[in-house]
Amino acid sequence: MPEQALTWRQMVLLLATSASFASSVILNKLMVNALPPLTLAASRVLLALPFCVAAMVLMRRSLPREPRDRAAVALASLGIITVPYTALAIGQQTIASGLSGILYSIIPLLTLLLGAVFLRDERLGLARLAGIATGMAGVVVVIGPSVLGGLGEHAVAELITLCGPIAYASAMVLMRRFRHIDPVSLTTGAFVAASMVLVPLAFIFERPLDSRPDVGILVTLLALATVGTLMPAVLNYLLVRQVGATRAAVAMFLMPVVAVLGGWAFLDERLGIHALAGLALILVGSFLVNGRFGRAGAASMPAPSAAIRATD
Repeated sequence: MPEQALTWRQMVLLLATSASFASSVILNKLMVNALPPLTLAASRVLLALPFCVAAMVLMRRSLPREPRDRAAVALASLGIITVPYTALAIGQQTIASGLSGILYSIIPLLTLLLGAVFLRDERLGLARLAGIATGMAGVVVVIGPSVLGGLGEHAVAELITLCGPIAYASAMVLMRRFRHIDPVSLTTGAFVAASMVLVPLAFIFERPLDSRPDVGILVTLLALATVGTLMPAVLNYLLVRQVGATRAAVAMFLMPVVAVLGGWAFLDERLGIHALAGLALILVGSFLVNGRFGRAGAASMPAPSAAIRATD
């Protein structure tokens, strides 16, 4: 029986979810010149943490208590928060926000590939293998010209940024073994663990107290913590509940497109033809891998708990 078409409300929710994903890289780009990368990542975590704790208290949840679960959440926090936030802040000191969105769009492909290798719960047919190969070719096209030019500054920044989606996909595969952990508890625990890593690192390698952010920077930072970090988790969760994980994956496919358009509209960014060609290949690869927007595509950068549930 064919699936029903999305209602206009569901389409609005889908577009809002994609926009919230993209807002993370756009808002982060606005902050990279105002705060050092570790300080920016730590500030983002510290501002989002109270909202997570409040949600956990209101919903009468608690942090994981089993030592094995706590260790899993701590490891996952490295992949879904610490490494991505830091890599994005470092990489965006050089590259555009739209390019960051393109590189992060390979998360669904990496999640599927790593899941097939380490969990063996996904069968990779010819179509999916072709999709993964196409998507990875897109990454090579995005980075390739800089690499051929001698691994210049842009290529190094792109490779650093690429550490984020690699870490995120790895954490997604890890958390498939811990699906019993409540998503609200998982998200709060991940932010607690990330703050315990990022705050000391910021004080060791940078001088966060020397920063004197003005009102505009503080407002943008708060928007990054709420609109760019927490809102995607909420919207993605609602989208999965309404349309299912398969069709909710479309939001991740649209995210780099929205990021490119947002960078052009708000930051006056102009991407080269190789970046746009790479984006096209990544999108084609995602559609080949997921067919009718399969579950591997449901993994999404800023929404760890919702994304993990979406892969069930």
